Amino acid sequence: MGIRKTAQRRDMPDSVVAKPVTGLERKMVWINIIAIVSMAIHDADHVRQAKDAHYVHPVHVGAKLLSAYIPLFASIWWATHRRLLWATTATALVTGGVLLLLSFVHLVGVVHIWRPLGDVFGMWGASYWDIRVDAVTWIAFVLLAVSYSWLLIATLRIRGAGMAAATRPSRL
Repeated sequence: MGIRKTAQRRDMPDSVVAKPVTGLERKMVWINIIAIVSMAIHDADHVRQAKDAHYVHPVHVGAKLLSAYIPLFASIWWATHRRLLWATTATALVTGGVLLLLSFVHLVGVVHIWRPLGDVFGMWGASYWDIRVDAVTWIAFVLLAVSYSWLLIATLRIRGAGMAAATRPSRL
């Protein structure tokens, strides 16, 4: 005698069905898409600079560039799965961190600070002033800085709105 399977248990609620994504979560998805596009434009400019200078990217520099995309893609996944706290945290850390790192590395240069550790940032360890970048690079830099500033502010506002919505009393 075999075990007979039932089509569906009647005592299980239909809570397995995913809840629809809210407007805040949709905004987080768009913010992360804009962040990814802005960063890709900036990174494409790095590739263009390296090609023009006949510079070969060390593997660790390429890995460092690509690793910044992981939290943004994770944030999209979290936002689409109704995990707004996780999504806003990842996006805020990346946008804030990239803004600080971008400003410091590209405007000030870190070649003297990181020298004991070796070639950490590749040819971009020196400031943009020292390596005399062209107008295209400055435009890509400003685009990323402005878009990431806006994205960080928008992310923090969404986080605040999400937290406020979570603490409101239920109207049942």
